[in-house]
Amino acid sequence: MKTNFLLFFFAFSIIIGPGYNTYLHFDFSYSIDAKTYMAIAKGDFKDQSVTRRYRVPVPFIAEAVAYPISKIYTSLWPQRSDSEWPLRLSFLIVNCIITSLAAVVIFHICRLYGAGAVSSFIAMTAIMTSSWTNYTVGIPMTDSLYLLIIALTLYGIKSKDAKALIFCIFIGPFAKESFIFIASIIFFWGCIPKWKQVILFVLSGVIIFGARWLIDQQAGTAYSSSFLNAFDHTDNFSYTLHRIFALRGLGELFTILGTFTFIILVGFTERKSERNRWIPYLDWPCLALIFALIIHAILSGEVSRMLYFGAPIWAIMISLVLEKHKWFESYRKLMQIDKNMNDQTN
Repeated sequence: MKTNFLLFFFAFSIIIGPGYNTYLHFDFSYSIDAKTYMAIAKGDFKDQSVTRRYRVPVPFIAEAVAYPISKIYTSLWPQRSDSEWPLRLSFLIVNCIITSLAAVVIFHICRLYGAGAVSSFIAMTAIMTSSWTNYTVGIPMTDSLYLLIIALTLYGIKSKDAKALIFCIFIGPFAKESFIFIASIIFFWGCIPKWKQVILFVLSGVIIFGARWLIDQQAGTAYSSSFLNAFDHTDNFSYTLHRIFALRGLGELFTILGTFTFIILVGFTERKSERNRWIPYLDWPCLALIFALIIHAILSGEVSRMLYFGAPIWAIMISLVLEKHKWFESYRKLMQIDKNMNDQTN
């Protein structure tokens, strides 16, 4: 428990600073997504994006947090008399908390896949310092919850934690509609018996469709419009492929991990027989998640942002390359020396 708290505190500490600057200086007038989620937080679903208006957990929690903040906000910052400022701050706080929880889960995922504590910590830090993490926490968005859902999915499968998977089954559909791809991974590799999963997914479906119906009623739109909207994303296919293979598109992929990307690339510099020391650790759930995220990225048109949700896998790869690649033998020797010194001291 103490370790989890320290990991949470560290993750929260390194993302709250950049996130605060983004919250303070980001021009919200240019972000349709941010406007949508702030409207949802206030219960205004009319004329909001059909794609985003059903992702209610984070906006509703942010609105609840904003209520006490609003009582003292203008007295502390009178220059920010706009009523939206307390809600923006509450989104920052909520997203930082959720993302920090995801960071703790990512650390434990790396440990489950065989990485040491230090390597797992470095990998977790690589994810928390991503430019997309700053984007996730600093702007009124809901990506933090989807990141947590994906992390808990891998953790639940690898550790055989049924509670984590049940949480994902019921909350995942509210995080992002593409959870349908993650649901299939839970179904095929989850530790919960298949017949129980069918019951859980049916119950989850009843809840999500009921919630969508209520939201559509409040918005005054046809219930079928939300389903028809899903097919509109297929138009992004050719656009996305063209963007990926353009020089600018390839450069955008480096925004996911920044210079930490080179640690993963280093893992492919060894001969095939040597790469087999770390690649097999990426099991079928990991490979299925990569495939699902690629499909999601192609359909959405936002490649780097969607691939960022593969953070648990990128963390696994970074930690295992640090643990097994010959270029990092000096790092491992240093860790062993430090361990031996600690053992002698104790």
